[in-house]
Amino acid sequence: MYRLHGVYDWGSLVVHMALEEIGAEFEFVQLDPSQGDLARPSYLALNPFGLVPVLETPEGPMFETTAILLYLADRHGALAPAPDARDRGAFLVWLAVLCQQLHPMVLQVIHPERLLGPEGQRAVADATYRRLQDICAQLEARAQQGDWWLSAQRPSIVTLYMAMLLRWAQALPAYRAHILPLADYPALQAIVAALERRAPIARVLAREGLSAAMANPLSAPLYEGA
Repeated sequence: MYRLHGVYDWGSLVVHMALEEIGAEFEFVQLDPSQGDLARPSYLALNPFGLVPVLETPEGPMFETTAILLYLADRHGALAPAPDARDRGAFLVWLAVLCQQLHPMVLQVIHPERLLGPEGQRAVADATYRRLQDICAQLEARAQQGDWWLSAQRPSIVTLYMAMLLRWAQALPAYRAHILPLADYPALQAIVAALERRAPIARVLAREGLSAAMANPLSAPLYEGA
């Protein structure tokens, strides 16, 4: 049995979805950052950086989203090409694009003040949003090539990770002008819409309180900014 330490609609969301998709037995340990849960010695013993997610596994605790996702996929033989599959290399490349490019860009659009402070945040947000659009265009082009792991056919850790990030890019930007228009990327939109119709994903969205106020919390979430 796994124990997933996380915060609803934070980075633990994609691991939560992956665990539900593979049918693993797990417990979700909900943390409250406002109460200092991420800075407690007991939590820092699991993740010295004080971030989420953390997954407690039979081999010990793991942190870093991509590492956890690859561990689950390979351990359970699901949600990824096998290590010896011909498309494993391409799959790893695009998983890295999500981790190293899309994820940081989305967070920077949401929190542009973190880079240069309040005075420079609009310029940061504008520049980052242009880069975010470029990355999504590249993902759209790749999705049109028909790889199963970047398609609406069946889920993978790439599509689960992407769905979480695209949700945030629509719901949480600091400025309304930077809400990502997912309809501009029809292949990506189809992937995210297909995921949110799956029973395992619907269970996670309900558990995290994301489906109560909106019908499509991944593909068309309500904007939560000012």
